Amino acid sequence: MTQTSAQASAGGLTSVQTAAVKSELEVVLKSVHFSGSKRCHDFLEFVVLRALEGDTESLSERFIGAKLFGRPIDYETATDAIVRVRANDVRRRLAQYYLEPHPVPEVRISLTSGSYLPEFHFLAEAKTVAIEPAPPKAPPDSHAVDGGAVAEARVESVSRRRLWLWLKWPVLIGVPVLVLAAVLAGILLKHRAVPDLAVRQFWAPILREKGTILICAGGNTYAQVPVPGFFTADKETDYPYFSLQTEVSTTLLSALIERSGSTPLFKFSASTPLPELHEHPIILLNAFNNQWTLRLVESHRFHFSPENKPDHSIVDGKQPEVRWVRDTKIPYSSADDFALLARFWDTTTDNWVVVLAGLGRNGTEAATQFAVNPHYMQLLREQVGSDFASRNIEVVLKVGVVDGKTGAPTIVAVNTW
Repeated sequence: MTQTSAQASAGGLTSVQTAAVKSELEVVLKSVHFSGSKRCHDFLEFVVLRALEGDTESLSERFIGAKLFGRPIDYETATDAIVRVRANDVRRRLAQYYLEPHPVPEVRISLTSGSYLPEFHFLAEAKTVAIEPAPPKAPPDSHAVDGGAVAEARVESVSRRRLWLWLKWPVLIGVPVLVLAAVLAGILLKHRAVPDLAVRQFWAPILREKGTILICAGGNTYAQVPVPGFFTADKETDYPYFSLQTEVSTTLLSALIERSGSTPLFKFSASTPLPELHEHPIILLNAFNNQWTLRLVESHRFHFSPENKPDHSIVDGKQPEVRWVRDTKIPYSSADDFALLARFWDTTTDNWVVVLAGLGRNGTEAATQFAVNPHYMQLLREQVGSDFASRNIEVVLKVGVVDGKTGAPTIVAVNTW
């Protein structure tokens, strides 16, 4: 049974259930996923306790921003995404926590997607309900199947019906049709499998060990001096900001990693020392606010210009006159971005590294979308060749940007070794 905070305020939770939620909250907050992040710790504690008190009015983005993050009550939530970013981080940490082996708790805590209302899943009661006769299974295209499962179920259903029709035909008109059907089915399956294979091959060196994968992202901080604005956060920054594009990238990567049976671990780059990079395969997000991205690719053919250069660019080490840079004559929200996508064995960390980093935040998002998309990865695989799964690869991408929104990436240069 799942109870939302709204139900709790209406008396939906008994005193025993309320005590169970508080007990589970205490355990979760002491875990490594929350004890190491004061903001995530405080965020989860705040929303759960407010929900248990029935104070759902305070669980709004504006109020949380003011109460937890020191924003003025009339701050611009459309441009300051601190609450949304932290909520996504809390959701991810909760998912990571419950993926680990634990004694079965009385209740699980989750944070509703798209809001800041916690949900409480009372597992023992859910088990009691589960022993009743199960309802009839919904058809594959039912709305009971959510997200990508709908498309997969429909494809599977259609494929099975087509295969059944092919198998019936030989009975009516002879064996040659079966042979033809087998050939056509093989071509179809090969055509569908190749794009998925490209994604699997690209990520194979990172994901093959089924362990923890480190996602290391650059962050920013807001300062009033010398002029008001956002600046690269350093290791002394307690609470860095992460762009929405970085959050989208982290979500896409976490889903990919979890589907493979591995566990994503998110880290702020400035506070991540070199020894931690020895422990796990690494995914580096962002460029000029992530010192590890700049350092680990600086010896490669395609790399980023020094951080202190005013015109941030991607440079071709073999052709110094070639570089990719955003057009400063066009507003930032409409200027094409460029990104570096790379996968290589790094001798400094003694680990596999994937870099997904744009000159701007749109480039980082586009590089991530490219890396998890079967169509894009197949295009890259065709350029690299049959040893795609094992070679070190660098790709420069061009990304269209319209009104600040990230467009489709295209390949402009490839280097392998």
